[in-house]
Amino acid sequence: MKLMNRDAALQDLLEKHVFTEWLHDLALIENNFLTRQQAIEEELIAALESLCKLATFQHEQGRKGDIRYIYISLLRTRVMRNKAVYRIDAYDENWFLDEAECAVEWSADFVFEPLFNRMAKLEKLKSDYARKVTTMDIEQIQQIEAVKYHLLTVEFLKSQMPAFIATPSLERMPKADTCTIFAGEYRDDSQLLCCFTRRGEAEKREGESSWIISS
Repeated sequence: MKLMNRDAALQDLLEKHVFTEWLHDLALIENNFLTRQQAIEEELIAALESLCKLATFQHEQGRKGDIRYIYISLLRTRVMRNKAVYRIDAYDENWFLDEAECAVEWSADFVFEPLFNRMAKLEKLKSDYARKVTTMDIEQIQQIEAVKYHLLTVEFLKSQMPAFIATPSLERMPKADTCTIFAGEYRDDSQLLCCFTRRGEAEKREGESSWIISS
């Protein structure tokens, strides 16, 4: 390999081993999901139901009002440790000023595992660049690449919202007439997953959910 300065070495690494490699991970992620689909879906719903039960308990203690917001947030610090952990928080009308912490965790490793494997390979490849590429560079690349995998996770979360809305734990949890669920990064940028509004008595039909879902 010809001698390169730091910028050229990093650009070479990105072009040869980063920019398009995530496309190959899509098939791996799909296979991970299809192989464990039922368990993956059940693990998410179980985490969300645990959140609802905790929120209900706190409400009964008088520590929390009716739930109005649920946030599902990627924890960047865990990504640095090769763990795809999402924190799920429930807030009442006080939003981020809600003083009663109500949170559970959920793992999306089935999406991020190919990313972590790729970054482990990059760590070995950096020796080919005569110390021009560092472990800190690999960590920064991982954080940037993680955005793609987070967006895939958000699409999975959206697909599971109807199943969550139908759970008994959510039905029992004290809620505002309109409740909104977001996904993003912890106390940072987020996007709407869904919003559900309580049906009026005149709108109810036998066998129908008590909630109207919108997004």
